[in-house]
Amino acid sequence: MKTKCTLILLVLFGAVGLAPRACVAGSYLALKGGVYSPSATFNLDNVDLGTAFEADTKTGFAGEVAIGHYFLPTFALELGVGYLQAKGSFAPVAVGASSPQMDFNVIPVIVCAKAFIPVGPIAPYGELGIGAYFSELNVDDNLNTFDGTTTFGLHAGAGLNINIAQSAFIGVEGRYVWADPSFGDQTINLNDTDYDLNGFKLNGFTTMLALGFVF
Repeated sequence: MKTKCTLILLVLFGAVGLAPRACVAGSYLALKGGVYSPSATFNLDNVDLGTAFEADTKTGFAGEVAIGHYFLPTFALELGVGYLQAKGSFAPVAVGASSPQMDFNVIPVIVCAKAFIPVGPIAPYGELGIGAYFSELNVDDNLNTFDGTTTFGLHAGAGLNINIAQSAFIGVEGRYVWADPSFGDQTINLNDTDYDLNGFKLNGFTTMLALGFVF
């Protein structure tokens, strides 16, 4: 998974470097950090018994490194590589049974179009984009790490940038992600029962602060 992401990152950054520079306001590098709040409940469907094993998820970390290019003062294309992480616990299937803890890690590689409304040093914007998501799930008392297939998803959001210098800005960004990874025929053992890894969704909100440098 790390090798794939490294290759994709090199290709994306190279593409931005070759982008045409006619009628542009410049390029920028943005460092982002904040929280990821999953909005979906994960269901592990047991095909044999027809039961469901539900999990509650908790807010985790979100981060991203993005490089963007202004094709117009009101329009930019941004390419980024990030990291999403959250934890949760599975509801026990019987009274007195343990509640296994889980955590999942996601590396998104995204392309995002941003439309700005510059008002002096302040620039609110809306955004829409697509991404490839590389997911990994870990559960207590299981020796295996479960890798999901590469998933393509959508995201939409809004934000605000404030110029603090000629070559630097700070910002805040909110985004909602839609993505549904697949774990194929991998199974997980919880309370002595094997479950298929179905119903795992990455849908959720990310809220991040940003520090950007224009070049």
